[in-house]
Amino acid sequence: MIEWWNNLELSQQIFALIAMPSTLILIIQTVLMIIGIGAEGADVDSDGIDSADGDVEVDGGVVLFSVRGILSMLTIMGWVGVALLGTAMPDWAAILIAIACGILTLVGIAYLMRAMVRLQSSGNIDIGNCIGKVAQVYIPIPASSAGTGKVNITVQSSYQE
Repeated sequence: MIEWWNNLELSQQIFALIAMPSTLILIIQTVLMIIGIGAEGADVDSDGIDSADGDVEVDGGVVLFSVRGILSMLTIMGWVGVALLGTAMPDWAAILIAIACGILTLVGIAYLMRAMVRLQSSGNIDIGNCIGKVAQVYIPIPASSAGTGKVNITVQSSYQE
């Protein structure tokens, strides 16, 4: 490991110093999230802002700067920088490509998290979806609102009473 480190150029060492702790923290965070520790931070409030991370929401409900997004950006940028700086590519081009890959990762993670949040369902029935549907009266409804009855109807692919 020390031999590998000593064979790196200064610019590669800088990118490696960015990538290694970011990767370690990202792995620890992922493992903790899998076992259920810190999963509360993954919940998104109704306004679209992740309350645990203090994230910034951009237009359309996409949370661009989240802890996961920034760690992923730093990880990808660091390892791509280490890899590209070891090639015959000019240093300036390798650095620009590494930064571009990091930014693309940040945006990709934001849209991935947005897609995952859209998979959530509240399970609430919208009473407006009952308008125009055919229902079956189970217990007759008394006249003049003198009491209650029961009506069975299928709304939003669910059988409701």
